[in-house]
Amino acid sequence: MFVSPVGLEDSGACYYDPLIDDFPSDKPTLYDEIKGESPEKTNPFASLFHTLEKLNQKGYGPQDKITNDPYFVNLWLQYPNDIIKKVAMAIVDRFDSDDVKMEKIQRWVINNIEYTTDEEQYGYAELWVPPVMVLLTQKGDCEDGAFLIMSLGLNAGVDPLKLRMYGGFVNAGQGAASGSHGWVAYRREAGNEWVAVDFSYYPDLSPMGDRIPLRNDNKYVDDYFFITNKYIVVTEVTNRVRNPEIYLSDGRVKPNILLPSGSLVSWYA
Repeated sequence: MFVSPVGLEDSGACYYDPLIDDFPSDKPTLYDEIKGESPEKTNPFASLFHTLEKLNQKGYGPQDKITNDPYFVNLWLQYPNDIIKKVAMAIVDRFDSDDVKMEKIQRWVINNIEYTTDEEQYGYAELWVPPVMVLLTQKGDCEDGAFLIMSLGLNAGVDPLKLRMYGGFVNAGQGAASGSHGWVAYRREAGNEWVAVDFSYYPDLSPMGDRIPLRNDNKYVDDYFFITNKYIVVTEVTNRVRNPEIYLSDGRVKPNILLPSGSLVSWYA
């Protein structure tokens, strides 16, 4: 079972607002601007992305908060993990390309994990569940499915530099639901473009090479944070859905992974 875009709010969107409130900033974000607009004033195909581009121009550069927290990352990604690896290698063939591995893994998770809100399953508005527990219960919400997809990918041998778990803001379009969501981004082999590998909000199951790159996909609007196999990256004033790397004035591009600094507040405790 998966959540359709129109049914997102009714089926239980993720609650990332408390996380964002813990990282105050004097600079406006795209999410702030969308939140302040009434539905009839927000045109997702025009003003939304005009605003996005304006804010992105301010967002180039090392403005993200990077935390190296192996315990936090390994708890929800579980890599390496013998249980996850055994499941992953039953889904994929070791000779598959990374693109094919991620296609098979996404399809398996959608077919075998039932979308269920944290409130329905555990009695909490928001609860992040380790992937082995999701495999045990065969249920979970958006970030549970995302962590499972990414964990399976990592344990199947997909290049860690090609995988991120995003928490961010999604917008299905005029008259459809918008809200917080968790999903996996994968940098496919074709053109090294980042594409969504989603469990519940918009589960595109087409071949990786046919998917809309996230930089052009107006359903995925902005990120609050993303998680790699090593780092937690809080993106207060940058947009790493549209601009996953940092573009320098001299034309060089460097990955959006900086030296770890600071510590993540205990919002997840």
